[in-house]
Amino acid sequence: MLHRITRNPLLSRQIRNHHALSGFGCSLGVALVTLLAWLVADTQTAIAMAAGALIVSLTDIPVPRRNKLPLQLANLLQMPAVALIVLATHHSTPLLGAAVLLITFASAMATAWGKPGLPLGYGMMMVMAFTMAQPDLPPREQAIHLALQFAGGLCYLAYAVGMARLTDTAMRRRALVDALYAFADYVRGKAALFDPARDLDEVYAELVRRQAVFGERLQTARDFVLVDHCTPEQQALANGLLALIDAHEAVLASQGDYAPLREAFGDHRVLHLLAAMTRTAADDVLRLAHCDLSSRDTVLDDTPYRNTRPALDFEVAALAADSSSDRSGALAVLEAGRRKLLGAIDGLRRVDRALREQVPVADVDMGRFLSRSSFAPRALRDALHADSPVLRYALRLTLAMAAAFLLSQWLPWASHGYWILLTVSLVMRASFSQTKQRQTDRMVGNALGCLFVAAVLHWVSAPEVLLGIVFVCIGIAHAFITVRYRVTVTAACVMSLLQLHLIAPGSFHISERFLDTAAGVAIAWLFSRVLPTWERNTVPALATRLLGALRDYVGVALVPDTSDLNYRLARRQVQDALAALSDAAARMRDEPASEQLPLAPINAFTTRGYLLLAHLAAARRLTAQADPTHAATQMDSARRELTELLSSEQAVLTPDAQIGPLANRLNAARVDARAVLASARELGIQG
Repeated sequence: MLHRITRNPLLSRQIRNHHALSGFGCSLGVALVTLLAWLVADTQTAIAMAAGALIVSLTDIPVPRRNKLPLQLANLLQMPAVALIVLATHHSTPLLGAAVLLITFASAMATAWGKPGLPLGYGMMMVMAFTMAQPDLPPREQAIHLALQFAGGLCYLAYAVGMARLTDTAMRRRALVDALYAFADYVRGKAALFDPARDLDEVYAELVRRQAVFGERLQTARDFVLVDHCTPEQQALANGLLALIDAHEAVLASQGDYAPLREAFGDHRVLHLLAAMTRTAADDVLRLAHCDLSSRDTVLDDTPYRNTRPALDFEVAALAADSSSDRSGALAVLEAGRRKLLGAIDGLRRVDRALREQVPVADVDMGRFLSRSSFAPRALRDALHADSPVLRYALRLTLAMAAAFLLSQWLPWASHGYWILLTVSLVMRASFSQTKQRQTDRMVGNALGCLFVAAVLHWVSAPEVLLGIVFVCIGIAHAFITVRYRVTVTAACVMSLLQLHLIAPGSFHISERFLDTAAGVAIAWLFSRVLPTWERNTVPALATRLLGALRDYVGVALVPDTSDLNYRLARRQVQDALAALSDAAARMRDEPASEQLPLAPINAFTTRGYLLLAHLAAARRLTAQADPTHAATQMDSARRELTELLSSEQAVLTPDAQIGPLANRLNAARVDARAVLASARELGIQG
């Protein structure tokens, strides 16, 4: 079964993640609202209500139940407001242009609320496009059409609230599965550490990137799983998630000094065995992701290691017995690495067992680990200043839409110019990097979507069939949005064009939509350099944040009696800060060379920060194996030195003269802290 699954990992992940379930729920909801309207009234009523349901479904994203209602209610309420603004101004080109710019500015400012604000902004632009596509109707019929759209959205909202309750456990399960997939990628990436042909710094940079992805998936899983454990299975999922976090800690703590290993053993079989066992551990994580998490039967055992584990033990023993070479230091690192790898594998077994233990989760307030989202007006007020990335994006998008609106009025098919506006609004993102990445996807996706719609409309005219295709595309667009944006674009294009065709039959012309798409992408690209927010301007603040998070983590991790809750919070802050800086560096690579900071010190900063986190995590775990009195003295000395260094750069680091695993880890942490500060100075960051 695993072999068949991993032959197509993308499809496997899409079938199992929470975006796929959310997409299926959205498709089903819009279909049910449409079917109900069609059975009660007629086809035109069904089309109008389908449009309203589709708009509200845009904000039916995979978020915990407590966050769904406010987001979808906001989207429902903006629908009649935006539609009325467009209808009130559509007879006057200047007034309509002003309305378009007002709606655009408001939709862009919605990003001040973070990720939940993005689909809300999309909803506003879709309502604007749908309303501009409508044929002129008498006021009474327009009012009826608006009422039907609102009713469709309201019906979908009621459905979504009920579906969220019905699929609550399934969404928790799939969010955890998504985290398991990301953890498997992270563990598999560690196998490259044992390959001397791979550059060590490049491997660490890739591990930081995978760590960032895992951290994002893990936070999503926390938001779903660590609240309201109402059923035994939900309690088991929470236990499994906490065990997964501990397993990640074990894998992180297994980080060793791989340079001496590579230098001492080169292409020796022992390193190949370590790499093979690491990849097998990643396969174990995949087995957990692919299994039935509601089952009481564990799925992991020692079978995958029955050959490699004895072989590894034999090779390590043989190297230790070889007195012909002086590799005692490397052998100590090798033996420690072997033990930690086996400990990490045991940690995966604990995850497997925890997922089957339907016992109450420890009564600890997990609210501090959850993402906070609200639609408070304060977020908008805080974004209203000249240096705000949100305000600069809103102004940039508004100017681009002004150009697109003027162009659409000049084109022969001016009455259908909404497609240029829609393209510009979807291609242009807050950062130059995201806009650049989306240009090709939008062009290719829209081209494929246009060709598909042209073929469909050539052969099919029945509204019922066209609505059925719309329903399927809704699910596909939701399911692939985080992994294959081009697929999402293609599905969204088909969905939008068919819905626009149903609202205004005869409005689709393939050559016009191709030209509109090309024009929209070109305008988005031209205006992407207007009032830009370059990543170089955000890197210093993100680096300072990481430095502060590391300092706080030192103050918590090296205190033996620190509460587990405070330790987990400090560790999460470091991981979040690492992810933010790593993502910013990745986006900066797509920006003009003249606007980039040197990447070498940023990569060194994140890599050494990651290693400092790993060494301190390992040191904390080693205190359980050391003499309590001596361990406390060593930890306290290292804590004072590292805290002072990360605060003022004036500390004198005194290597621990004692011999042993704990002293080695603390000395490695001292080296990493110095390297972190050296990279910070290159970036102009002061401790």
